Amino acid sequence: MSRSTSASSSRSSCKCKCGVPLALVKSWTTDNPGRRFLTCKFYNPSTQYRGCQYFKWYDEEQCEWQKDVINQLLLDKKLLKCESEMLKVENWHLNEQKKIMSEKIEIKLEVKAWGKTDGVAEWFK
Repeated sequence: MSRSTSASSSRSSCKCKCGVPLALVKSWTTDNPGRRFLTCKFYNPSTQYRGCQYFKWYDEEQCEWQKDVINQLLLDKKLLKCESEMLKVENWHLNEQKKIMSEKIEIKLEVKAWGKTDGVAEWFK
């Protein structure tokens, strides 16, 4: 815990060319999954805008087997998420079918009950 505190305090004392404290960001590329790096606070991964262009790896490079394991776990997570979404859709469809079947049964029971009463035949005339 003291290591992360000292790393955090030393990181906040380091500033980029913009004059702001550096940001610690995590890479999720297949070449560097989960590897952290220091960059300008104005770095925007969605637009690739890097502010003053400051970049330095914070973590050591991973071994190939580590990259492979992390990438496989990320792929498994994506597949499980897709499967979960498909099951949610299937569950929704089954619940809708169940509602329709319940309504049909209820209507049939009501029609059957009406057929047994004396006044129903006259009501339909």
